[in-house]
Amino acid sequence: MRIHIHRVLQLLLLILIILTSAVPLFPEVYEASTLHNAVSRSETVLNLFYHRWGQMESREQYFDTYLKLNWVKDFNINTYNSGSDEYEPVEMTLVRTYSSMTVSFPLTGTYRGKNSRQRLEDGAAYIPPKVDEDTETRETLFNPRNLVFGFTATGFHYGLTRKAEIDRGSAGSTTVTDYKYTQFFDDIFAATLLYRPYFNIHGGIIINNQIEPNDDGTMDYTESAQMRKRYFVASNLFSFMDVNTAGIGDRMERFVFALHINPFVSLLFGDPGPLVPQLTITYRLLRLYNDEEYDAVWVQELPEDPVAGKSEEEKKEASLHTVSFLVTRTFAERAKFSLFIETQKPGKKLIDKRTDETLPFPVAREMYARADLDYFKQKDIDLLFSLGVSRFWDPAIPVHRESGQDYWIFGGFIGMSFNIPWCGIELKAIKNYSQELRKLTESADKLAFEGSLYIRF
Repeated sequence: MRIHIHRVLQLLLLILIILTSAVPLFPEVYEASTLHNAVSRSETVLNLFYHRWGQMESREQYFDTYLKLNWVKDFNINTYNSGSDEYEPVEMTLVRTYSSMTVSFPLTGTYRGKNSRQRLEDGAAYIPPKVDEDTETRETLFNPRNLVFGFTATGFHYGLTRKAEIDRGSAGSTTVTDYKYTQFFDDIFAATLLYRPYFNIHGGIIINNQIEPNDDGTMDYTESAQMRKRYFVASNLFSFMDVNTAGIGDRMERFVFALHINPFVSLLFGDPGPLVPQLTITYRLLRLYNDEEYDAVWVQELPEDPVAGKSEEEKKEASLHTVSFLVTRTFAERAKFSLFIETQKPGKKLIDKRTDETLPFPVAREMYARADLDYFKQKDIDLLFSLGVSRFWDPAIPVHRESGQDYWIFGGFIGMSFNIPWCGIELKAIKNYSQELRKLTESADKLAFEGSLYIRF
């Protein structure tokens, strides 16, 4: 089995090198577009929030703080040069910063062991609530093993930076890096109630904020150009069913229903065993297309003047419906393989802004394969090496890619992470990987580097 795993990893690495080594001959000037889509950005920050809570809940921890930095190189921005009275491309770097902090504490019951390591060694078992000796201690729906309350504050910042050299005369020169152009901030404040082992409920607010630069190029972070508040609710039942939704006012913008097949089968018929792959089926609805300037498509019909666009009264909305299948399989407790495929269907006819023709959506939107190998094979220490390859389709891909006109694009990533019970780090190199393009289509054909750090206990 070990030889087989190594061969698979070598094949994935070879494919990744081929995908990321191609250098475009004619790089285009970047124009910000889908970055302005607050619905898409809300989806990104929500998925990160759910991921961190899943990690914390599975390890039964009280505190989690997380920091992620992502650098996307070679963003060429059209910038006005007052000397030449022309727009010229200026090389920029997109910096994405994600941070979160979660605190939880049990209202009834507690975790076994004095720390995370002891809890892992003891099988991460709970201590039921203390009861009177004369009181029956059977586990029922109204006598949970643990009732936990939590609070989370999460933030995601998108900003373009540029290096500049300042001449100080005889004192020499200094190179500085500063933020330029529009800055985007997405924050989540959420409360969580876990009624273990039966269900959990998340509820909170998403604040989307947009800061525009002043006429002199400086940034005033106290002055918001556009701020919107969205609300979300999410729940999990018996560890096999997820339901979550988000929206603004009385308008629902996101609905997700996921079914984890293995826990569902285990509840009905008993544990299928470790040899059976884990399967998750997810339906997702997103109101992604709104006839906005930043959209790559028009909804249903062309405007009378494509340059001027549609008025607020003429704008229409279209949802994207997707169904995805995620299969994971673990071998020898050290190698994990994942295969993902997502199908799609738009709710209305969409017209490509580049061609003014109806855009035919293929059935498949996203596919990826991923392999993770744990070097140590220990409960409390992980040294993971990860590889992934993918194929992704999106109407905005030809707008942002630097070569070619196709709507689909191949990509991949390579990474490593080191984790001990109370902290961990992760490093990645990414190019065109589908999970990253879902977050930001503008990163197509651009190399990105990412580093993460967390502390939890």
